[in-house]
Amino acid sequence: MFVAADLPTTGTQPDLVRDLIDVIRTESLAVGDRLPSIRALAERFGVTGSTIRDAQIQLQTMGMIKIVPRSGAVVRSVNLAPMVDAMAETLNSALSQAEPRLFHLLDARQLIEVECATEAARRRRTEDLLPIREALNETIATVKTLGRNANAQACAAHFDADMRFHLAIADLAGNPVLTTMLRSVLELLKPYLVRIPWTLKRQQVTTNAHKAMFESLKSGDVDKVRDCMNEHTELARDSLLKQAWSSTVSAP
Repeated sequence: MFVAADLPTTGTQPDLVRDLIDVIRTESLAVGDRLPSIRALAERFGVTGSTIRDAQIQLQTMGMIKIVPRSGAVVRSVNLAPMVDAMAETLNSALSQAEPRLFHLLDARQLIEVECATEAARRRRTEDLLPIREALNETIATVKTLGRNANAQACAAHFDADMRFHLAIADLAGNPVLTTMLRSVLELLKPYLVRIPWTLKRQQVTTNAHKAMFESLKSGDVDKVRDCMNEHTELARDSLLKQAWSSTVSAP
């Protein structure tokens, strides 16, 4: 007889933790509701029962479920916001004290965004793309405004729209910790980003890159999404470092 215990362990621990959180969310489980049995979850995700138990222990440590002996796991909390908010405060405080160099922030941004975009492409459903589509339309509108008048207000409006686009992709990846980290890094990069000269070439490159990312996400092309985000963040990195170098050289 074929049982889940006979299956090889194919999922990684972080993946399974996210999968179990998705079960709670997609099945609209409330506090006190019981999760599906270990056997059912093992069969669903193609892993062993012991692997599911390990992931449930992680969720219990996070405060999301309670494991009841001989009864199963029940939902303890469906709200990650307090945990994420506390982590955001700690991260922002740590970053401000560390005074990271520009290239450290750019490296962190690229690592986070490429992985988030890749995971978003794997997990995406058509209905999940609406926030990204709306953010894309907003960035295109602000780009047009910048083309007419690249003043400080227009630059700030574009940055905010651009940030929403990138955070919407990160949200789709399903990891609020990574989204929080990205938001903190982007906020620290904002003073540098708004100082990059707004040229027609930059307008075209930014718009085309965002459109290509969205279309790749819509089609579920994981490799293309990864390549698009990697190229986009690499170009931003080069522009920012060039701008910082020019400012240093021209300083009296």
